[in-house]
Order: sequence, then structure tokens, then C-alpha cells
Amino acid sequence: MGRARLPTASLQPGHLSNEEMFWHWRRSLMPFFDCVPLADPGGPPEPLKSTQYHVGEFLFVDAEYPQQRFVRDAAWARRHDDADHVLLQVFLRGTNGGINGDSTFVEEPGGVYAVNLGYETDAASSGADTMSLVLPRDWLGEHLPSLRDARGAVFAKDSMAARLFGDFMLSLRRNLPHATVEDGPLISRNLVGFLGSLLAHEDPVSAEAQTGAFQALQHHIDDNLGDPELGADGLCARFRMSRATLFRLFKDHGGVRNYIQRRRLMACFRAMRSPRQADRLIYDIGLDYGFTNPSHLSTLFRQHFGMSPREVREAARHRESIGGSQAAPIETTGLPDVEIMRRWALDLGSSARPAATPAGPIGTAGIAGL
Repeated sequence: MGRARLPTASLQPGHLSNEEMFWHWRRSLMPFFDCVPLADPGGPPEPLKSTQYHVGEFLFVDAEYPQQRFVRDAAWARRHDDADHVLLQVFLRGTNGGINGDSTFVEEPGGVYAVNLGYETDAASSGADTMSLVLPRDWLGEHLPSLRDARGAVFAKDSMAARLFGDFMLSLRRNLPHATVEDGPLISRNLVGFLGSLLAHEDPVSAEAQTGAFQALQHHIDDNLGDPELGADGLCARFRMSRATLFRLFKDHGGVRNYIQRRRLMACFRAMRSPRQADRLIYDIGLDYGFTNPSHLSTLFRQHFGMSPREVREAARHRESIGGSQAAPIETTGLPDVEIMRRWALDLGSSARPAATPAGPIGTAGIAGL
């Protein structure tokens, strides 16, 4: 008995009318998008065929389709929140342009693009011939974390990385019809290794790619603040990027080391003002976030927040004792995290102030002490 082929689902012309084909195809894409035809699906014949291969850990989609609008708004995302994957796409013919989250993009031949279903999408496509990988977000977080929040161009159009990845996708198109279930893990490992290598040697060129890579790094840092080894070397290894690329991404944030330190300080701040951790030693809380020297922690707190850890905790206890925990926080929309932390700290005892005290923005003299 021969080995089982990869699970495959296909819509091919010849058995149904154009209109019936479209509605079947639209239903197959419902977890991802609401598809709206830009031309009468019952009109003159246009190419519409789609084949999906379930490779085990991801899908490969080989599709030709007529003009469409693809919409994933907030309501659609809520109904299909278990399909917030990342689509990695190569166009052989046609274009697709629109908005994915806060990123505006145009997909066209010669490039490699990410459409992130964790964000709202509204895009219009010409008649197109495409190859797509449907990559689960958790799987990306484990194997290719820099793509977890990717949107827009992944590699520069017509760059060597884009050309090589396009050839890889064409190879999948040719070979997946002959692949077996047992081949799935090998295909997945090759995808991770090859794409990871390209990402490591190709700086993120577009603003969208840089934003996605930085957000992925942020998530990883926040999830690992207690790791004493958290630093540039580990991030480069984990995200398969050069030190030059990593440092460039953090240049406007004071550098990698300073960024990690600020995130650790803010996590400590939140913990120290939390009633649930009121009985824990300040030293133990500091250890949770990588601080082993209480004196150094106190110095850093004063530099960043204008208060010592003990003063933060005492202010939080005072506010709790007078019932201030239910008071609405002061307005901090749009402020940097450090300034938010400072204003929270200064506001902790505000409910005990005399009624005549004006409730406006904190004076510039206070801010200058940062």
C-alpha cells in the first residue's frame, strides 16, 4: 500500500457555473475574509481555481481568481477569531492593494508580502494568480517570531531574497501534488530554515516590516523580563537577525539594553503598587524582573519615576486605605510609558488632596525632574 498523499481540497472550473464557483470559493475563504466581487460573477468567464494543501503545520494555497474586494473588519474578526493567521503571499500576476491594520500596502509580482489577520483588512485585488502560505500565529511565535506581527512587504521587491523565496514557493507548487503526509515535517523544517535564513540576512526594508519585527521583539521581551540572560545576543539568535538590524530597530528607543531595563522597571512599578503583591518583599519583586541588587533598583527607580520603590508601595497602600483604588486614573493618552508611570505615581495620593487643589496636568517643574 502506498503512502497517503497530503490532504488536498480543490475548486476547479468545468463542473459548475462561474457564479456557483465564486460562491463556493467565497465560502472557503470565510474564516479569513468576506469576499465581495468587483465584477458580476455570473458574467463572462474569468479564471477562478483554488487548491489548498494541508502540510500539517500550515496551508499552501495555489489560486487564480477574478477581481475581488477582501474585507476583514472588527465584526468579521470577532466571528472568526480562531483564524487570525498570517498570510505570506507571492503574486505571479495581478495586484492587491489596501489597508492591513495601520499599514497601507500594494502586493505585486516580484515581492513577498504579509497580510496579518490579527488586524482589520480592506483590500481590492485585480484578477490575480497567487501562491500563499497560511501560517498560524502561535507556530510563527515558536519558529519565526519576527513574522508574528508582520504586515506589508517582507523583502524588497525584486531583491535576491524575494526572488529566492518566490522560487521556493514555485517549488512547493510543483512538488506538493506529489507529497505525502510523511513529507509534511520535512517540508515544514525546510520552510523554517530557508525563510529564517533569508530573514537573518535581509534587513526589514519597509516601514511595515520594521514595525512588525519590532512588535514581535516587544512581545518576546515583555514575556521574558525575568530571564537574566535576556539581551541582544539572545534576541539575535531567537529572531534570526544580525546585531546591526537589531540595534537599528531599537535606535529610536534608546538601544536594546536601555529598552529592556525600562520595561523591567515598569513591570516592577506595576507589581509594587498592586494590592495582590502588597505583602511581598521589594527584593523578591525585583528578582522577578531581573534585578538582583536592591540598591541599584532603588537608584534606577528614582531616576525614572522620581520615587523609590518603598515610596511607590507606601503611596499605593495609602490610596488603598482611603478607598482611592476605585478612582479613575488621570488622562495619559499618547504619553510615553515612562511619563505615564511618573504621573500614576504622583497621582496615587491625589484623592487625599484638598478639594481646592486644581485637577489639571502636572506642572512642567515636576516633569523636568525625570
